[in-house]
Amino acid sequence: MQAPLLSVRDLVVTYGRGVTALRSIDLDVAPGEVVTVLGANGAGKSSLLRAVSGSLRSHGGSSSGEITLLGRRIEGTSPERIVAAGIAQVPEGRRVFKDFTVEENLRAGAYLTPRGADRDAAFERVFATFPDLADRRSDHAGLLSGGQQQMLAMGRALMSDPKLLLLDEPSLGLAPRLVGRIGELIRQIRDQGAAVLLIEQNSVMSLAVSDRAYLLENGRVTMQAPAAELADSDEIRERYLPPVESAPRAVGATAPSASESAGVSLSARGVSKNYGGVAALVDVDLDVEAGTIHAIIGPNGAGKSTLVNVLSGVATPDHGSVTLDGRPVTDLPAHRRAQLGMARTFQNLALAEECSVLDNLLVGRHSIWRGGIWSDLLGRRARRQEHEAAVRDVAEAFGLGDRLTTPVSTLAYGDRKRVELARAACARPSLMMLDEPVAGMNHGESSDMRDAILTIHELLRPTIILIEHDMPFVMELAEHITVLDFGRVIATGDPRSVRQDPAVVEAYLGGDAQHATLP
Repeated sequence: MQAPLLSVRDLVVTYGRGVTALRSIDLDVAPGEVVTVLGANGAGKSSLLRAVSGSLRSHGGSSSGEITLLGRRIEGTSPERIVAAGIAQVPEGRRVFKDFTVEENLRAGAYLTPRGADRDAAFERVFATFPDLADRRSDHAGLLSGGQQQMLAMGRALMSDPKLLLLDEPSLGLAPRLVGRIGELIRQIRDQGAAVLLIEQNSVMSLAVSDRAYLLENGRVTMQAPAAELADSDEIRERYLPPVESAPRAVGATAPSASESAGVSLSARGVSKNYGGVAALVDVDLDVEAGTIHAIIGPNGAGKSTLVNVLSGVATPDHGSVTLDGRPVTDLPAHRRAQLGMARTFQNLALAEECSVLDNLLVGRHSIWRGGIWSDLLGRRARRQEHEAAVRDVAEAFGLGDRLTTPVSTLAYGDRKRVELARAACARPSLMMLDEPVAGMNHGESSDMRDAILTIHELLRPTIILIEHDMPFVMELAEHITVLDFGRVIATGDPRSVRQDPAVVEAYLGGDAQHATLP
């Protein structure tokens, strides 16, 4: 390998009172090279990027060791000086300025670039790389799809013409077709001369676009090799890559009989919803059978989360109706639907981060806590103890029994996802809506979440509505799938027929992306 552009030596990162996130890390990135860092959530990948980008202190961390860019030491340097030196970062979750236009967001990335010819050249370079942004340069970023927002975040970083681009989970929450597009863009950025240090849970995509790879475990580098060699490793395949074969679930194979099912049926008829004149849902019909696992899939911006918001009472449809076991619930607010047995998780974690796991799970009992939480806290301790006992049983079922007193903020991302799922289960719901439960997880963590969902289904027999982009995960769990595109239903049926539907392949799965995420 040629002389490194970035060199990390003996890097140690700690937080708070001695919590060590990274231990003696050595890592190199050569000019024009894509290097990916694999590892489970909590392994220290984001801490590595924070140390390199100079943002570690703002997250309450400190470091020791040596970080050099083209032989010049940069550890302890301010983030703006590191940008000026040639390193730009695209953070996890995109974090675009939604009330700014596309052009204004890009201009924010060029704050160190002098006005005039240099800045004009930067705009031309970014718009040539991301033609979708050129077409929408005057639109507010909040109106862009998830994929376009990710391109905007990448384009904003590229406005400074960096020597090294730090990418943190660029495919998070994106549809399979867009995951393939992000991979193509990473290659294109490399070919234009910038090196890339990539953190990505989609190991198939990241290893395919990378030259070399490192594996982080418990804050240490345990493997490093050419990316192709690591992809062929049995250990990596088992823990980080989806199986070669993943047959769709046989319809009804594990579904409970009607007498066993505690789940309820749900139907939507002619549901439409507009936001500021933009149609999010158009005349959507949906039928979910009691006790089944029903997936809703589709491209970013197809209307999936809007549909779940309408079904759960968070949003009111402009037209159409929703029924639960034949009972009209269209006009019922979210808390009344919760009392009828609806529970949900969220695409972005919605936990009380500074509270304990136990207190977060107790929130899930609010709809069946008849005396009310505050009255129990004021003296009705016996009722609280009854709810705590129920919560402890659920926590044990999800492998959280030894974490009940732990603050949620200290848990790894995958554990926090399980806390949110367990919180929904604590309400003993008859209908659960799960919005992207494995977003940002690697294959091993997704497998654990699949097992947790199957545990819920076995213990409580609820109806489950699942929104998810991880297609092997969907195919393993779902008995029935509905596909949305531009707010309309374009396909519905069992997993095998939906996967082979030409309209679904064209709108959602794509060609290269399909092979990267499906068996």
